[in-house]
This record gives sequence, structure tokens and C-alpha cells, in this order.
Amino acid sequence: MRVLFITSRFPGDLKRGDQLRAYQQLRYLSARHAITLLAFDEGTPDPKLRAELERCCEQVIALRASRIGMSLRALGALAGPLPLQVAMHDSSQLHTAIAELLQANSFDLAHVQMARMGQVLPQLTALPCVLDLIDALSLNMAQRVVFDRGPLRHLARLEAARLPEYERALCKKVHAAVVSANNDRAAIGHERLHTIGNGVDLDRFPYTQNRGGADIVFIGNLGYFPNVDAATWFASEVMPLLLAKVPHAMLNLVGARPAASLHRLAAGSSHVHLIGPVADVQPYLKQAAVAIAPMRAGSGQQIKILEAMASGTPVVATPNAAAGLDAMPGQHLLVAGDAQSFADAIARLLADPALAHTLAQNARTLIEQRYTWSHSAQALERLWIAAAEQSEPQLGHASDCA
Repeated sequence: MRVLFITSRFPGDLKRGDQLRAYQQLRYLSARHAITLLAFDEGTPDPKLRAELERCCEQVIALRASRIGMSLRALGALAGPLPLQVAMHDSSQLHTAIAELLQANSFDLAHVQMARMGQVLPQLTALPCVLDLIDALSLNMAQRVVFDRGPLRHLARLEAARLPEYERALCKKVHAAVVSANNDRAAIGHERLHTIGNGVDLDRFPYTQNRGGADIVFIGNLGYFPNVDAATWFASEVMPLLLAKVPHAMLNLVGARPAASLHRLAAGSSHVHLIGPVADVQPYLKQAAVAIAPMRAGSGQQIKILEAMASGTPVVATPNAAAGLDAMPGQHLLVAGDAQSFADAIARLLADPALAHTLAQNARTLIEQRYTWSHSAQALERLWIAAAEQSEPQLGHASDCA
């Protein structure tokens, strides 16, 4: 098929979950389909990455995102019903590019990523369309209202009020919509939603064992609120309890865009090491005794957990972080809902190598069976084909396709 693939950020490998998901989808599906990529880019795309995507795709078109323009559109939307993130990306530049592509090409399908790009759907009514929401942004914003104590909490409250209806309206406009986790599908609550999980590149995250020490690793975009909140909560509430049991424990924070609050947090503790952005997170997973996902806020399926499981690093997660996975507590990972039980779970793994090894092996098997990017791309391809065969949008059954 000839597919028009539209994203709000230029697909990439290590930056954010949506960019990684789009990158892997393009990497796998371009072998069997002629794909035109249309994406916003916040700067100049990495030349190596752009060259790789140009080899995969029939066309690659990157639109320069204007921060001033996005801010002005968001301000203009404050008094209306449109979610601010949607308004920010609703640019005349994008609509013009789509119109030109539709005029010059004969596409069989459109694939649109994220709710924030929803305003392009009226231009795509002549095509079968699949919308990859990735997660329930409405759920994400509602949780942020609970945990964020900063000024952006007020904007999160505004988004949380507008997004539920908008997300459901988008689902009605497409042949199929997708999220990465069943709890996000339930939060949106539309019959046309399907679940297609994220994945792991097994070659990039090989299984290793026989790790020791007491290093704990938290990996993620350290400028993203749910991750900042998770790291802060763990360092402030869990770490003191853990140090009472394991005095030599060390928390390593690994990821791009670390918030200023995390710099201050690390500066004030000899047991918190802010590593920040790295070219490859795998070595940090390899050397860690435990990987944590202490998320209180956020939505979707946590790629950080999948990558740790693939690498053989035992995982301790909150119920919120683990909810997006088809994983059994006590078999594939440990789940803890409060600071004391979280500290106890980590201490238990550090003191019991046999348990850590069993969890790691079971988790790797789960990843191999259900959570590879190949599995994820194949599930999306099946949905593309089904959508292309429909002349009108049809109600779909939710499919848990990892």
C-alpha cells in the first residue's frame, strides 16, 4: 500500500516514546509498503537519522515547528473548546503540506499519530485512516492535576476537561484507532479502539545476568512530568527507607532533558547520581541490579519497563506503571504501591539473587513472546489492511496485540 504517515515530531530512536514508536513502525513496515512521512521537527533532523528514514520511506518531509506560532495558537484557544496541544499543532503550514501531498500522490491509507494531530482528519476523509493515539492523553492530564504542584497544573486541568470528549470524537472519524495499553482503551471508552503494544529491539537490548551491587536505575525523558514526579517521589520518599536496609544503595537517573529540580535533588544527596542524556541506555541497564518505574502519573505502556525486562534487569514498578503490561506481579516483576513496600521490594531483590534471576528470565521470555517491535508492527499492519478494505469506518473489536 501507499501510506501517508503523519507525526507531530520527527521519528527518532532515543528521544521520546512517540518518536521511538513511529521510528520502529516505519522501519518494519516500509519493507512492504511505500510510505510518505510528514512530520514536524523542533530543529534540524539528525542527518544520519534522516538518511536512514529516507532509505526506508518513499518521501520524507520535515516541517519546521515554530515555537512562537505554536504559543500564539495555544493562547488563541484558551477561550474555546479545543485542547491546547491540538491547537498548537493546527498550523496552516501542515494543512498546506497535506493538501499538496494529496494532490500529487495516490495514497491507499493515512496513518496519523497522536490526538494533537487530530485537526488533520477532515482533510483525510477520502482515505481510510488509522489514528495511533498511543495513550489516553486525557488520563495523563487528569493524573497530572493530582500530582503537579507547579503552575502548569492549571493548564493540565484545562486539558483534562477538554480531552475526553475530543479523543472520543476522533475515534468516530477514523476506520480504526489505537492505544498501547488496555487501561488507556478503557479510559477513552470507545468501541473503535484497538490495543497495540510497544516493543523492544532484542538485538539492542540483549539479555545479561550475574549482576551484583546495589545500583538502581531509572531511565526516561527526565523533563517529562510523570518521570520527574516519579524520580522525585522515589528519591524523597523511598530512598531513605531503602538506605536504612541497604546503606550502599545508589540511584542513577538516566535520560534526556533533566529538569532543574532533578539537578537540585542530585546535588543534595550522595546516593542520587544524575547521569542525564546518554547515547545508549543499555549499558546502564546492564550494570544495574534493579530497574525502577515508580510512576504515579502518566499513561500508556512504559517502554522503560520493556527494555529493562529484555535486558535481564529485575523491575520494581508502581501499579500505575505496571498496568499497561500483560505481566504478572511476582512472576515477571515486583509491584509496590507505597514507599515502604517499594523499598522492601528492592531490598528483597538485592538480598535474593535467585528471585532476581527468576524474575529476569521470566520477563525476558515474556518480551520475546509478546513485546518486540516486530510483533507490534505486524499488529499495526493487520489493522492497516483491514482499514484499507473498508469503504466506511466500522466499529472494531479491541485487540490486545503486543
